Amino acid sequence: MPALLLGVAFANLFAGIPIDREGIFQGNLFTLLNPYGLLGGVLFVLAFAVHGALWLCLKSEGELGARAARMAKALWLVLAPVAVVFLGASWFATRLWQNLLGRPVLLVLPLVAVAGLLLTRLFAAKAAWWKAWFASSAFLVGAALFGVAGMFPVLLGSSLDPAASLTAFNAASSPLTLEIMLGVVLCFLPLVIGYQIWVYVRFRGPVTAESLDQGPAY
Repeated sequence: MPALLLGVAFANLFAGIPIDREGIFQGNLFTLLNPYGLLGGVLFVLAFAVHGALWLCLKSEGELGARAARMAKALWLVLAPVAVVFLGASWFATRLWQNLLGRPVLLVLPLVAVAGLLLTRLFAAKAAWWKAWFASSAFLVGAALFGVAGMFPVLLGSSLDPAASLTAFNAASSPLTLEIMLGVVLCFLPLVIGYQIWVYVRFRGPVTAESLDQGPAY
């Protein structure tokens, strides 16, 4: 459900939502559950499921690893056509493609997404799970940047009146606030990255029956 709702939210951001000049939402829940929004939700669910299955292939052995491998390959066969349909629907439901065509260098982003998607299947077929996982990561990053770059500078587009949209400029905080937040990020982001690296190193390697019998290592 979180993946589905996240996909619905992003798809509606890409297409624009009915907000007026006062910033009031002119609609209801069903306004957001439109075909394009639901298509984005399905895409997110499938993409995350494939990505998670590939991670299980790396972190498990035996029957669980085999089940994860079968699931990753099967779900990819559904993910690929849904991704193609979503990219095509974005041409009609949003201005993402038109904005990217205005800056052709940014067309590399959907190409990265497509290449990542195809390489995911190629590496999965060879049981090269690390390569498949990184290829899936490239697909996710390319797809996300495709949407973000296609929207820029709009952050929250209005489908009622483009002038009512929130952009990176009219919604920005004051220069002092931005300077303070930059300092906070520079101080704490290395700590977050360091913690993530520590967690990965601490729990690196697949989970085996022997490691489960020994219990957690602290």
